[in-house]
Amino acid sequence: MKAETFFVYTFGCKINQYESQLIREKFIKENKVLATDIETADIIIINSCTVTEQANKQCNTLIKKLLNKGKKIILTGCYLQVSENEIKKMFPTIQTVKKGIFIPEKQKINLFQKHSRAFLKIQDGCNSFCSYCIVPFARNNMWSKPQTEIIDEINNLINNGYYEIVLSGIHIGKYEGGIVNLLKQIFNKINKNFRIRLSSIEANEVTDDLIDLLKKEPVRLCPHLHIPLQSASDNILKQMNRHYTQDFFKNIIKKLTETIEAVAITTDVIVGFPTETEEDFNQTYNFLKTNNFARLHVFPFSPRKGTVAFNLKQISTQEEIKKRVTKLLELDKILRNNFYNKFTGTKRNVVSLKDSKALTDNYLTIENIPYQKGIFETTI
Repeated sequence: MKAETFFVYTFGCKINQYESQLIREKFIKENKVLATDIETADIIIINSCTVTEQANKQCNTLIKKLLNKGKKIILTGCYLQVSENEIKKMFPTIQTVKKGIFIPEKQKINLFQKHSRAFLKIQDGCNSFCSYCIVPFARNNMWSKPQTEIIDEINNLINNGYYEIVLSGIHIGKYEGGIVNLLKQIFNKINKNFRIRLSSIEANEVTDDLIDLLKKEPVRLCPHLHIPLQSASDNILKQMNRHYTQDFFKNIIKKLTETIEAVAITTDVIVGFPTETEEDFNQTYNFLKTNNFARLHVFPFSPRKGTVAFNLKQISTQEEIKKRVTKLLELDKILRNNFYNKFTGTKRNVVSLKDSKALTDNYLTIENIPYQKGIFETTI
């Protein structure tokens, strides 16, 4: 009897990508065969995202397409967590499985399919309740993976050829016992050729201890922090329920750039929060332009039912929001180019990616680099 084939389709963040790998390994243990593409699979598992309304629409579109082809579908992920009843009304024939049942927290990954670097989930859950964000409703269980399990998983991934491990979580600054303590334990316990990169971390969790460790571990801890800004208007930050000011964020950048050689600071920005005025936007634009950012991730505001911001009146037109997004995307191109040019001709530590590319410690992609194992030095 031919074994069933399956394919996992992932929407969303690093955590979803990690959890999709858990699903792959779970199904393989159950003697199912991983299909090479979605078209040839008997079963399609969709790991969904709900951070924006667009993410929901993309998921719905994929489900309709697959149902028209007669595919067996299993839906899991954040969209299901917050919209289960709505989904079951729209798609009564698909199977739905909540994450807590489908993705056991104690399971570990051995590989990271189609990736040169491995994302490792160390933490889940958020209870910050930023006024625009649906995530605390989808992932409200605060959880931290034990240090011993993290260290074992990192060892296993390094042995399987992954030399950069990206520590990931919904809110990694809330890691129980402290993220700095975890990093120190990893470096004390693992004596191999590898490096750690942190995923997103909040500004008020970039502590002096973390900055000191970045300085002390220039090879094993990447000089790159992704710190979400969202807005540089203190008025908008307050309405977003973000617990910092423009000046506080600026001081964090100043500490990092003065202490860490070649540090890359990347960030997220939300454009068109309902009460954002042209002046609020200009404050954000000027702050981004003048504060040494290496890269921007720009998102138009997406109203999410159940959040505080959902009930706020939108004062900007969609045309105005679109123009602001375009302006920030153009600034992003300039910032990326400026940051890259600062290091042209210099040497940096890199890990190999696919297609003869490599990634520097400070998050620059360089081309025409032959594959090598481990961390190695090359000229940009």
